[in-house]
Amino acid sequence: MQFQFKNKKDIKLFSAVHPILIMIIADLYVYAYEKHGINLTITQTVSNAFIDKKLKRKSPAHSEYRAVDIRTKNVSAYVIGDLLNYINEKEEYKKYHYVSLSGEKRLAYFHFGTAEHLHIALHSRFAIK
Repeated sequence: MQFQFKNKKDIKLFSAVHPILIMIIADLYVYAYEKHGINLTITQTVSNAFIDKKLKRKSPAHSEYRAVDIRTKNVSAYVIGDLLNYINEKEEYKKYHYVSLSGEKRLAYFHFGTAEHLHIALHSRFAIK
């Protein structure tokens, strides 16, 4: 079992994200594999302001090294819900939650759209600039 990446560039960039985020992603990765028999694929790590603008992101989390996206293609709604619940409800991670635009405290959410994915991010106080 090892981390899977959509793009080769993200293999190097992943090591630059906040160390706490790497730990949380590793935990989720092991959970997904052991509980559901799936390997998660990281599709986006660090970005820049140009990419954020192009993708119409509402938050600078990726360019602040505190967010990672994970592919959900071919993952059932049940498994996606379980992964979200696992990571968002884990007590020791609650101090890293960010507040969404809707006011919800969380680490992860399911992003709907053309490239549906799990977005996992730390609070802005953990930004690396």
